[in-house]
Amino acid sequence: MALSHAILVSLLDRPQSGYDLAKRFDQTVGYFWNASHQQIYRELHKLSEAGLVRPAELTQADRPNRIVYSLTEGGEAHLHDWVDEPTTAPNVKEELLVKLFALGTADPAALAQEVGRRLAFHQDRLARYEAVMAEYYPDPDSLPPRKQGHYLGLRMGVLLERSLIDWCREAEAVLAQAPR
Repeated sequence: MALSHAILVSLLDRPQSGYDLAKRFDQTVGYFWNASHQQIYRELHKLSEAGLVRPAELTQADRPNRIVYSLTEGGEAHLHDWVDEPTTAPNVKEELLVKLFALGTADPAALAQEVGRRLAFHQDRLARYEAVMAEYYPDPDSLPPRKQGHYLGLRMGVLLERSLIDWCREAEAVLAQAPR
């Protein structure tokens, strides 16, 4: 997947400015596809040059004009072609797991502290996901298809965070028993 696809998917709902898209991206797609605001603006420019999005300048009386991007028919066709392609399994690069391979020669207390930080991170993220779930998806069975896709992404996030919290607790228990 490329950043361009994440942007095209985000534009399915409504036309957006680069600023609005970057802000919304941080709160949705950004949980599983990281991109800086600069990267999003650069990609919007490329998508515009390729004819996949259409920029339109909106005049604002009390602020500078802003450019709003919408999906073109070509952009939507490109997106549909991409959706039909098979996906690849993600590559896991997890520094904490590599550090745990040093258990036996590394300080278990330092490793436990790192696992504790990770546990707090996952607990915080789970709380945010569950708050979004409660506010926007109280009855998932009644959602329209576009929102069901959003729900499924969020649901995966909830299940992953719960699993990672369980793993952190298990790792803490193992590290507590490790010889010092």
